[in-house]
Amino acid sequence: MLASLVLAGAALSFASESNAATRYDWRFRFRTLTTRHFEIHFHQGEAALARRVAAIAEEVRDQLDPALGRPAARVHVILVDQNDLPNGWATPVPRDTIEITATPPSGDSLIGNTDDWLRLVLTHEYTHIVHLDRSRGWIGGLRRVFGRVPVLFPNQFLPVWQIEGIATDEESAMTGGGRVPDPGFRTIVDVAAANSRFESIDRASGGLVDWPSGIAPYAYGAYFHQFLVDRYGAEKLRELSDATAGRIPYLGAGAFRRVYGRSVGALWDEFARARERDASGRGRSVTDANARRLTSHGFVVDAPRFAPDGILYYSVANADGFPALMQLDVAGRSTRVAWRYLGTRTAPVGDWIVFDQLQFIRSTDLRSDLYAVRRSQGSVRRLTHGARAADADVSSTGRVVCIIDGAAHRALATTTFADGKVGPLRTLVADADAVFAGPRWSPDGARIVAERRLIGGPSELVFVDPASGATNVVAEAAGARLVTPAWMPDGRTVMFASDRDGVAFNLYALDVTTGAAWQITDSRSGARSPEPSPDGRRVVYVGYTVQGYDLFELPIDRSTWRPLPDDVFRPKPAPAKTATQASGERAGDRDRAKERSYQPWRTLLPTWWTPTIASDAGEVLLGAATAMTDVLGWHSYAAGAAWTGGRARPDWTVAYAYDRWAPTLFASYSDDTDPITAGTVRSREAVAGALLRIRRVRETHTWLGAFDAERDDVSCDACAVTRRSFDRRSFRAGWLYDSRRAYGYSIGPEEGVQLETAIELTRRAIGADDDATAAIGDARGYWRLFGRHTVLAARAAGAASWGAASARRTYGAGGPGPVVAGFDFGHDSIGLLRGFGAGAIDGTHAAVANVDLRVPLLRIQRGIGTWPVFLSTLHGAAFFDAGDAWDRNAAWSDLRSSTGVELSLDTVLGHYFPVTFAAGVALTRDPAGDRQHVAVFGRIGRAF
Repeated sequence: MLASLVLAGAALSFASESNAATRYDWRFRFRTLTTRHFEIHFHQGEAALARRVAAIAEEVRDQLDPALGRPAARVHVILVDQNDLPNGWATPVPRDTIEITATPPSGDSLIGNTDDWLRLVLTHEYTHIVHLDRSRGWIGGLRRVFGRVPVLFPNQFLPVWQIEGIATDEESAMTGGGRVPDPGFRTIVDVAAANSRFESIDRASGGLVDWPSGIAPYAYGAYFHQFLVDRYGAEKLRELSDATAGRIPYLGAGAFRRVYGRSVGALWDEFARARERDASGRGRSVTDANARRLTSHGFVVDAPRFAPDGILYYSVANADGFPALMQLDVAGRSTRVAWRYLGTRTAPVGDWIVFDQLQFIRSTDLRSDLYAVRRSQGSVRRLTHGARAADADVSSTGRVVCIIDGAAHRALATTTFADGKVGPLRTLVADADAVFAGPRWSPDGARIVAERRLIGGPSELVFVDPASGATNVVAEAAGARLVTPAWMPDGRTVMFASDRDGVAFNLYALDVTTGAAWQITDSRSGARSPEPSPDGRRVVYVGYTVQGYDLFELPIDRSTWRPLPDDVFRPKPAPAKTATQASGERAGDRDRAKERSYQPWRTLLPTWWTPTIASDAGEVLLGAATAMTDVLGWHSYAAGAAWTGGRARPDWTVAYAYDRWAPTLFASYSDDTDPITAGTVRSREAVAGALLRIRRVRETHTWLGAFDAERDDVSCDACAVTRRSFDRRSFRAGWLYDSRRAYGYSIGPEEGVQLETAIELTRRAIGADDDATAAIGDARGYWRLFGRHTVLAARAAGAASWGAASARRTYGAGGPGPVVAGFDFGHDSIGLLRGFGAGAIDGTHAAVANVDLRVPLLRIQRGIGTWPVFLSTLHGAAFFDAGDAWDRNAAWSDLRSSTGVELSLDTVLGHYFPVTFAAGVALTRDPAGDRQHVAVFGRIGRAF
């Protein structure tokens, strides 16, 4: 089984020091809540929330269409509150596991069409579990033998649109909310259809960078599944899920002809034509015709806000660069003010701009905080630390209102801002069942308007008293959302966006004194985040195009506003909640659920094994491997053994990592025997150490400390060797700094640096036969040239070993690459001389220098139907390499060099995995004999 070879290799490497990373905040103390079919793992502060999740999980399991199947074992749900980006994931290997980020989305988000975030995300992820955890026929038989080997879960290998489409469709079918009925989400497909830009099936299968990028599989997949249900019936979709579960991985497309009598390509074409007919039948929009487009960034543009002098500030995030805070001056010129990693609101005040963005805390918690930068630009100041504060607005007198993310809710808080500093945050309104968003001060600073949604309740706009926190509902909409409120300069009119009547977000206005309401826009592609100009003569909003979101502008003419009936947004009395409704629990679930401390050993028994076959030193070895990690990833281990004919002793290896705390602790042992002339050499190695990674959004520091013990025993009666065994005992230490940045359209890193230094001390005092020292250093830098994505990349690296001759290491300078920095003391740790062989230039000292000019040539962005091959970008490079390896003295006259060009193709294989294929030609110069020759080389991966 070729796939098993790949899986075995991955299993035996996952616990190595190079891959260690802490998943959860080390301060969390997890407990487990056991229900009839689920294990809910949660940390302190989430006890009540965990019981609610447990009840929802059992309800979702009972309600989900049984034809989709049932999981083969209990499902583990990890509830964690450490990120301020709402998300979730699910996997059936090595066990059925779901992780849910407790933080809820705001109403204007593409996943914000819900009155119960936990129910929505759990429904989506549980659908993944029942869909992916299926194996039928002969594949099911193999699974009974080998266990939960990934290759025996065929539905995992379907195109991304098929995996995400069925889960997105089901989330809406079961909750009534979610993305399918969301008109803003539907706009992604409808606008493409109306502009003859409907995505082909290959571009939705995985790997797309062009907008709608990673959203494409969800949008196109969901509506394609809805189309199949509407046209052919839900029972066919269930039959399809069964059929793909019994097919060879990556060959699931053939099941469509069996189930529907037509190929998946023909069905997709029919789906596209239906969407295009629907789009062509819709009338024109006055708003879309009269609006003026202000920006052309595409992808995501958000958070527009005027300063009093008319300069407009906003945020942008697209595939061309790092997310940024931008300004649009009165002449229409866009310039960057500061780097900004996401964030949702912008607030100019005086000479400052206050904004929110995300940053890592303790390397695991991606939290939102408030920042400020002068409008005249300069360095960014961090105003809060770990406050989880976002959506800030600042009054003209320096009072701040913002939201604070919490476990499944969002509260309102206030503070003060002056001279680039804020005071302590004070919670203004907190309700465990409420999600607040987008608070804005009235022009006189007397009250706050904000979006609010209660669990199971309608979307509301509320006024909040900044002194007492008292709230008053001023508008609500059942079955629709009211989002992104903003005050008109008159102080009596609030603009906001709503998706009422099942159409995309449009702008509305509400007179807060009379209750009169108007519709301002009739955009077919959507309009949200209104921002009236300081003079009240125009409104800027976020609109949608086939390139993504951008800013548009309309003149404010009240005579064109369409009056609405008085009761459209009028608040209605809220029905009283029962205790059960408020908590989300059912009496039976309270009785059955059992709580205990988290016990990792319960999920550490291996759930799979795989046969392996490998070639080593000219021998063919057959064996088996397994690996496992507990559900929270605290303990990980891997083990494998392989035999060859003629030897009773196997080659074997074991590895272990403990990832509960920082740093990660790891250990491994290997025993390998290789043939030599008339004998064998047995190599045994034990490694133990710690890896500490400190991660930030724009940089990462990694420190390594380890002990390595190696022993080689030679068994050869006919060999003329003076030493039959050799022992090496070494201490290793290293530091790796990485600020490289690459973006969607990048052809590799194009900004930042990577620095590595490491040392190995081999000493008799710790058991080595001889003393020696080895050191490596590697520095890389990347700079944009001329325009977007043309890059100058430069690298200098060196490695040296000194001490007793028997203990020194040998390094190579040659080879085509790739060279990946990662605390490697082996022969090929630094070598990169294209056109020279990997073993052609060796010595105890080596140094290389590389310069590449990398140029994008063609952005392909196409696949081959539903095949797991996606061609992304073709790019080329002109390079110059120079280097040498030596034992005693280096001489400039011995320097080897190569000059040439290479052509690279970036692909996405298996729908998920980026792989670069490169080939080139080099003119090499070798001083030995004053030789020059032309060499052709190939490589998988980037050179450096």
